[in-house]
Amino acid sequence: MRSDVPNSRGELTPESPLSEASILFNGNPLAIWIYDVNSLELLDANESALSQYGYAREDFLQLTLTDIVLPEQQARESEQPRGGHHYANIVHSHLKSDGTHIEVAIRSNDVVYRGRQCKLVIAEDVTERRNIDAELLQMAQHDALTGLPNRALLSDRMTQALTSAQRLKHKTAVVSIDLDNFKKINDWYGHAIGDAYLKHVAGLLTSRLRGMDTVARMGGDEFAIVLGEIGTVESAGLVGKMLLKALNKPTIIGGYTIQPRGSLGIAVYPDHGADMDEVWRCADAAMYRAKRAGGNRYIVAGLDPCTPADDIAALDMHLRDILDKERLLLHYQLQYSPNDKLRGMEAFLRLPDTGHGYISPDRFLARAEDNGMIYPIGRCVVEEVCRQLDQWNKVTVSPIRVAVNISPSQLMRKEFASEVAASLSKWGIDPACLEMEITESALLNFDEISVGMRKLYAMGIRFAVDDFGTGYSSLQHLHRLPISTVKIDRSFVQRLCDSSGSYPIVKAIIAVGHSMKMEVIAAGVEHEEQRLILERLGCDGMQGYLFAKPACPEEITRIIGAAHKDAQPTHRIDPHSIRRPISTLPSRSLTA
Repeated sequence: MRSDVPNSRGELTPESPLSEASILFNGNPLAIWIYDVNSLELLDANESALSQYGYAREDFLQLTLTDIVLPEQQARESEQPRGGHHYANIVHSHLKSDGTHIEVAIRSNDVVYRGRQCKLVIAEDVTERRNIDAELLQMAQHDALTGLPNRALLSDRMTQALTSAQRLKHKTAVVSIDLDNFKKINDWYGHAIGDAYLKHVAGLLTSRLRGMDTVARMGGDEFAIVLGEIGTVESAGLVGKMLLKALNKPTIIGGYTIQPRGSLGIAVYPDHGADMDEVWRCADAAMYRAKRAGGNRYIVAGLDPCTPADDIAALDMHLRDILDKERLLLHYQLQYSPNDKLRGMEAFLRLPDTGHGYISPDRFLARAEDNGMIYPIGRCVVEEVCRQLDQWNKVTVSPIRVAVNISPSQLMRKEFASEVAASLSKWGIDPACLEMEITESALLNFDEISVGMRKLYAMGIRFAVDDFGTGYSSLQHLHRLPISTVKIDRSFVQRLCDSSGSYPIVKAIIAVGHSMKMEVIAAGVEHEEQRLILERLGCDGMQGYLFAKPACPEEITRIIGAAHKDAQPTHRIDPHSIRRPISTLPSRSLTA
């Protein structure tokens, strides 16, 4: 190799082999080579360059720049501006003699070499360093088990999605996912199967979405999705439905058949929040509401798919105002045995609207679950029922039983049992007068609700399962929990008289309930034919418009008082001897 080195004017001139400049070129551990900027011929190289690219000297000097630089980067490297400037740390991909690629950080300078306009290039191999950096970045931004983005990267993607939505005037959405019963999979099959299950779910979610969407694992059995661009809130709901359907397909993992299930909460920008943090909170709250409702479902945040954020805020304020002024209103629907004697009644919560009428329970209870007001509401309902029972019990011999609907989230609160006990004690109410109704889907939260249920049951409170027969509960859970009553879902009662209707299902529910020593109540009875069939099947109690509509406490008191007056007893009457007034008997053509 020649010992030509650059002088102070950037020209390469002969020097002795032991000169300082020669040592810096020949003895440099970094690869250095020179090429002609016009012909792109490689004119010289040090030993480090030959070793780095895997060539003998004579072979290397037969090459041009295009032989070692990838085609897509040739223009970038050869067209750098001239003028003696240094270009530091421009990373390129270069080709070695064996065809493999290396990543090199380029620093170059214009020189005159043998009278030709050239560039002296220092090409530092940074392949290993770049790989390490990529691995560290992967570890910092991705979940180690599934390879999905983690919480940190998801936050960045949410910011990008928000920026895009604001700039392009479209919607974006967040889906919060929590797998149902994942702890049981770990307990039953072991953590190796649990890990494989999580990886299966990760692949399942990723395969169902678009490239612009992001699926992330938040930790444990929690996942999240950012939908990069959607047209409407309804579109987000359709995605939730599609994902839930995909999760419901059984899969075989390690020889075990596992049925994935999940609770999904969905929130959309800008409908459910002014920024992505607020949207995320709404999605998370909707997911927990889906989980408390029994899981294996998706819920879109807010009151309904089209409720704007202003309306949600207005409802929150209205709920707080109602609670502060203690203006919650309860109506009661009477329940009768087949011989038309009063069995008890069910309490229904009514929320007065700011205008006329009442706000739908589906709307305000869903919001109360999201914002945490379900707890003070539930406490107020129990207190009011106890107060009303105290008044009714003053005109009757046997105490009246009232059923109160409660949510799984109330049962999960440690303070709930003590709050109920305090209300019963304050009004001197026999705990057997209070029957708490939970939905059948709530039984899927067996581990979470069983402790609270047993505390209340030990106090003497009864439990009923509402909407029974809709297909969620396990007979095992029904048997293990302290349940005394099952209520047949109104959808089965409505089809009871149809030729291809629900008669066999209703018959089976009554038989199963009785075999487990439980009472069976039918909800939504509207026609005399339904009543006769239920009586023939041995149903223990019924409620519905055939007997009575939900009425205010004053109307219930009037009915009890009228029955008392007609009976003219010498002592207080037994409320269970009260028969429904003839005036409440509708014609067979009555509809809901």
